[in-house]
Amino acid sequence: MKLLDKIVFAAFIVNLIFLISVFLMPIFALSFPETFDSIFFSKDRTIFNLIVMPLNLIILFFWGYCIWFLFKYDRYSKSLLPLFFFNVLYAPVYYYRVKIRKRPLRNKINKPTEEIASKGKSISEEEFIDLTRNNVFGVIDLWASKESQLEYQRNVPIAQVSNELFCQWEDYYFPASDDFRQTFNSTELKLLSEFDETLNAIADITPKNLPLIDEFIETEEWKTVNNKAIEIKNKLNTVGNKL
Repeated sequence: MKLLDKIVFAAFIVNLIFLISVFLMPIFALSFPETFDSIFFSKDRTIFNLIVMPLNLIILFFWGYCIWFLFKYDRYSKSLLPLFFFNVLYAPVYYYRVKIRKRPLRNKINKPTEEIASKGKSISEEEFIDLTRNNVFGVIDLWASKESQLEYQRNVPIAQVSNELFCQWEDYYFPASDDFRQTFNSTELKLLSEFDETLNAIADITPKNLPLIDEFIETEEWKTVNNKAIEIKNKLNTVGNKL
């Protein structure tokens, strides 16, 4: 377990203890009224401050981590509103689901089918275009950066980043789709096709069970795709499409 994961897990435990103590506080007040008053209602609030101030910082840090994690890896889940409106009360629940129970993260969305659209759950055409471009360019951006790949693995230990690099491209690149082609101009489509050709060629010569990312980045196969991603990214930037 990485250092950040250990720190966040410790903050998770502190949050649980805090929530439990909130529910048990009436019992404590009734059972030990003098002690309760001396802590929470005395003129000398030294003990209270020593308890509450560090606790607030830990709880705020934990909530902030959950918000950051959601926006980076789980941004299309239904947990956004509960995290904002119930914040510290819901943060331990969210952490438990995504980090301990390891439910699938929802960090992508496909264009809605007609059935979904008829139920009023579709996204707009503009949102679909932005999402498609961000997803496709995001994969190239990830391939172009060794640091981002290693950070991805650190932040999401359950992920197999070496496989994710190939799978994400398959998830987002649909050159046969009319909707997809209309999302990019002709120059962009040509560059994306060029990257796809390189990626497929490398996929054909790599084993199905890829090594972990810290080993994969040392291979010639990874370096080939990495160099192509950097090249494509620079060309896209040149034509005014920043990743």
